[in-house]
Amino acid sequence: MKFTQKIFLITFAFVTISINLIGVIIINNTYTTQIDAKMESNISNINNICNALKFYNVTEMNVNILRKDNTYYEISEGNNIIYTNLLFDMSEIKEELEPTEENIKSIISKEILFMSVKTGNYNIIIAENLEDVFKMREEQIYFFIQVSMIFSFIIAFCLYITIYLLTNKIKKLNRAVRKIADGDYSTRVKKLGKDEVGNLAVSFNKMAESIENTIEEIKTVSENRQNFIHNITHEIRTPLTSIIGYSSLIKNGKIDDKNTIIEYSNKIYDEGNYLNLISERLMDIVLLNNKKVELENIDISETIQDIIESMEFDYKEIKFYKRIEKDINFESDKILLHSLVLNLVKNAIMSYEKKDIKIVNIILEQLNNETVLLSIIDKGKGMNEEQLQKVMEPFYTLNKDRNRKMSGMGLGLPLCIKICDVLSAKLKIESVLGEGTAVNIEFELGGKQNDN
Repeated sequence: MKFTQKIFLITFAFVTISINLIGVIIINNTYTTQIDAKMESNISNINNICNALKFYNVTEMNVNILRKDNTYYEISEGNNIIYTNLLFDMSEIKEELEPTEENIKSIISKEILFMSVKTGNYNIIIAENLEDVFKMREEQIYFFIQVSMIFSFIIAFCLYITIYLLTNKIKKLNRAVRKIADGDYSTRVKKLGKDEVGNLAVSFNKMAESIENTIEEIKTVSENRQNFIHNITHEIRTPLTSIIGYSSLIKNGKIDDKNTIIEYSNKIYDEGNYLNLISERLMDIVLLNNKKVELENIDISETIQDIIESMEFDYKEIKFYKRIEKDINFESDKILLHSLVLNLVKNAIMSYEKKDIKIVNIILEQLNNETVLLSIIDKGKGMNEEQLQKVMEPFYTLNKDRNRKMSGMGLGLPLCIKICDVLSAKLKIESVLGEGTAVNIEFELGGKQNDN
């Protein structure tokens, strides 16, 4: 049985029973009131007769003045009936109606009200036909049955409409839930009012939105992982193919020239070293996911100065322009900071073509009491919007040549992003195609670490 049917039947039964119960109570109360009124009237008559008998005998008392329509009397002394106009058979109730001194008895039998009392030597019985009372009760019962049937039909109709309107909102929610269960996570429920069901619809939409966002995030993560696996497979397969090819030529003795063997051996060494660098860089990224660094107070001005001086020695063809504010100290991790700056400067160097004059600007300044800004700016090739979005993906490189000293492996920037996340630094890249790129990193002087 459906929920709507259960509500209808239970409510209809409850309302119908309640109305019928109220009707029965009203009819019985009316009946009891009428009976009580008849008994009160007859008690008054009995009292009048009893008072009259104290002063007159029966023959002297005018009994006819006590008569009422449908009311009959019997006055007896002992077993002698002195006066009676009773027309009813009292044989079945004679014993029950036997009067006692100053105690009025009353019995209703076959729509007749019998009342008896004993006063002195006299026994008084009054009988009144209650046919009109019983007839009225029957008419009321019949009328109530008709009214009850009509009202029951009206109530059933109104109840059905009301329940339909109320449960229709729940049905809409149910349909939305089924759509989400079938995979349609974009499903939303229209506004259903401000009642409890309406509030439930609002909560449902928030839940559906959260589920959709979570599913999209899962899809994105899954796609990124798939792309990562594809990229790393491609990145590893190329040097492995070279290693296998060169080593196969040497192993099978197809190369006799010593210089050629040395050249191939160097290529095997370079490719193997490249694979080792990939594994190390990937390990760094993996370890940073769970790494909780211990911060220490460092002089970032001195740290960056040392890094640039070291790179000036290694890259003599690069012109480094520095504007480093002195004596800037904050809580950080020196090793991670060194790796961050080193990778970003190398990326800046690799943005140039071979024939270009390579210039890298390094600017360190304290913006306020809370923030330090490090900017690494180049005048290289720059990036368009599409490249700017992809450059943070693992193994994505702008320089597609095989000179890995200059093109890199595409893991430097993802590592920098992870380091910034651990150090709670904000990394922002601005680039214009053909004009160059600026990488800005904001550090908090409070040295807060991100545990996530």
